[in-house]
Amino acid sequence: MTTSQFPHSTGIPPVSTGPLVRRLVEIGLTLARRVAVLVVLTVRSVLSGRRARTDTWLLDTITALGPAFIKVAQMLSTRADLLPPRHCRTLAALHDTVLPIPARELAPVLERALGPETTRALVVTAEHGGTPVASGSIACVYRTTLPDGRDVAVKVRRPGIETTLRIDLTIMRRLGGMAKYLPGLRGVPIAEIMTQLGDAVYAQLDFDAERRNLASLQANLVEYKTVLVPEVYDELCTEDVLVMEFLPDLRRRTPDELSEEDRTEAVLAALHAVYQMLFHDGLVHCDLHPGNLYLGPGARAVIVDAGFTVRLTQDAQDKFSSFFYYMSVGKGEKCAEVVLSTATARAGTDEDGFRREIVELIDTHTGVAAAEFDLIHFATSLFDIQRRYNLYADPQFVFPILSLLVLEGAMRDFAPDIDFQDEAIPFLAGAMISRTLQLHRQRA
Repeated sequence: MTTSQFPHSTGIPPVSTGPLVRRLVEIGLTLARRVAVLVVLTVRSVLSGRRARTDTWLLDTITALGPAFIKVAQMLSTRADLLPPRHCRTLAALHDTVLPIPARELAPVLERALGPETTRALVVTAEHGGTPVASGSIACVYRTTLPDGRDVAVKVRRPGIETTLRIDLTIMRRLGGMAKYLPGLRGVPIAEIMTQLGDAVYAQLDFDAERRNLASLQANLVEYKTVLVPEVYDELCTEDVLVMEFLPDLRRRTPDELSEEDRTEAVLAALHAVYQMLFHDGLVHCDLHPGNLYLGPGARAVIVDAGFTVRLTQDAQDKFSSFFYYMSVGKGEKCAEVVLSTATARAGTDEDGFRREIVELIDTHTGVAAAEFDLIHFATSLFDIQRRYNLYADPQFVFPILSLLVLEGAMRDFAPDIDFQDEAIPFLAGAMISRTLQLHRQRA
């Protein structure tokens, strides 16, 4: 079996010992307080005969630990390949409950990008109770009008957040390295998983990369007239500020707010855009939840916030395309081989047993009606089989599935009869023809 390893390098700059020790003390004190709360909750539950609300306690504890822990937990909530579904559901309830950037801290960050006049107007608005369009642990988004009349969205990185994330992510990575020696975790790539998650969180600080990714997504999807990606104004962007076209009327709509035709066409537009990313471009938006993907009237789909965007290798694209094709035509043995070729296995993995269960899974899901095919159930079952056979999937293989999983909720709510496998065939065929021609040219 050919295995593909987790990345061992980290994009997080090193941290000196002093800040790490001070932060470890803070974390220890926070955990001590939270454990005391858990003890009280447990005692009360025993006395009352009611089950303690440990899920709420866990979410409150993560929130108390700070933005790095919140972001890692949010990413883990999407990783059904790493955690059982019930844990994913618990962490999915975690939200950024943070205040906007204080008005006095906005001015020095904004002036370099927007100039004193626009900055003054935006800061005055904030001082008088003006709220941002969005407020998260890493950044806030504000709306303002430039002197030339352009309506823009201004994404501002929180002052000091880089240092906070760098310290906390380093601590988590080191704790992960020690956890692999605990009973039951030997052979589990905990450190590698934490490195991967930490790098993904830290990468969201890189506004220059997000600016390039938004521009690339817009260029890659230019032929999809009903798929909108905001234009980025490069001349106004800095390392702390990302200035984009403001797209009006972005709000979460319920299915009954749109006609059946608009619902279907908007979902198809979003689905085709994702297939273009997966099978042709290799630049994949992995976070298309309802806060980053808006379905609207006129068969419109709007994609924003490219902070969690992944560039797939050609090998990852080829293998995911192969898996998707074999799944569509019911070739379970081939699907199992693809997964085994991309995964890291612990010693003693029963590969034959894994193949049998994958064949059964594919047989169960092949040929069912579009409305009856549940991608979430399929992917959850696939990841559960991998976990039980001690296989740890390469993130490059997992990210495409995650991208489709996040989209699945909107697709099912707005257009349950769309056959996502059938809609993929033209994109798969085009990608395979393009790849064959490319290999032919390389050999010529």
